Amino acid sequence: MKASWSVLLAVLAAFAPRVAPSTAPSPPIAPSDAWRIVLAPVELVFPRDHGAHDDYQTEWWYATGELASDDGARFGVQLTLFRQGLAPGPLPPGASPLRAREGFAGHLAIVDLATGRLALAERSRRGVPGLAEASSTTLDARLDGWTMRLDERGVLLLDAADRARGMKLALELTPEKPLVLHGEGGVSAKGGADGKASVYASWTRMRARGTLATEGREHRVEGAAWFDHEYGTTQLGAGVVGWDWFGLRLDDGRELMVYRLRRADGSAEPASGATLVAKDGSSRSIPLSRFAFEARSTWTSPRTDAVYPSSWRVACPEEGLDLVITPRAQDCELDTRASTGVVYWEGPVAVTGSVMGGGYAELTGYATGLPRSLGVSKK
Repeated sequence: MKASWSVLLAVLAAFAPRVAPSTAPSPPIAPSDAWRIVLAPVELVFPRDHGAHDDYQTEWWYATGELASDDGARFGVQLTLFRQGLAPGPLPPGASPLRAREGFAGHLAIVDLATGRLALAERSRRGVPGLAEASSTTLDARLDGWTMRLDERGVLLLDAADRARGMKLALELTPEKPLVLHGEGGVSAKGGADGKASVYASWTRMRARGTLATEGREHRVEGAAWFDHEYGTTQLGAGVVGWDWFGLRLDDGRELMVYRLRRADGSAEPASGATLVAKDGSSRSIPLSRFAFEARSTWTSPRTDAVYPSSWRVACPEEGLDLVITPRAQDCELDTRASTGVVYWEGPVAVTGSVMGGGYAELTGYATGLPRSLGVSKK
């Protein structure tokens, strides 16, 4: 998931006619006229694989943070850049070299935890060199002045602003642990069939510092952050209508990523799972059968009437975890229908129970359906 699955989503159907991904089994290298699908094993080389993978249809780079200012104000922040392929393979003979081969979208959200007010900016654009593009050799993605860039020190630089909304985010994120590859060497299963997977890597604990502005007021901030990079093509299994995802930093030095893929009847897709990152940075996958997941209360959006879970219990007895997760701000619904076509909930959460901590949650499929670009079946 962004999971990021951090969202989601980059359904940019307005940009061009859709080219349906193949549902037939494919080799690791697909024909030039088809999107590649994710099959294990994958060989990942960094920093190259922090960059774009334009032979896969959908990709996103996602960062969240919990930050505090010098004057004691506290914030949750999210910046996500999405890349959506519009047609696979090289340009056809005679086509204009200016013809867009991909589209980009972005979400910037800042929630003031003292007031509970959330500010959101979004944008989308066809791929244009210098304006909307992503390097294929390292992490260097940009969209109309919003940027995510990995510098020569290995520090992730975020820069995004929306003057009309009085929003700004300029952060340096420094990894405090090695990169985590989820699933089987980076292949995170989202269903039982071949190709129902994404490549998913994270920095789960990063030191954040910089500035942000909301409602036109600027703050110097520091705190902790999480970064996800995920890409694939026909990612989700048949019948999946949404997911609940958590990226949690625990006060005992561990991190926990949990994703529960929901079917229409409310049951969990068996490919749901978790990754536990130890204090020393080592990680291991936890299958659905080894943890319990329970939504304990709900919140109803006053705008869309969507009913979201608003408190959860996540337990994994073998790891000594029995956690209660609650939102730090209730109304973190993001209406991004102008860019990616969806409404979802994304916000900071507090962790209590056997271990204290914090992090971010993402809830999709409660207000609007998931994009076809994720390979979702309507069955």
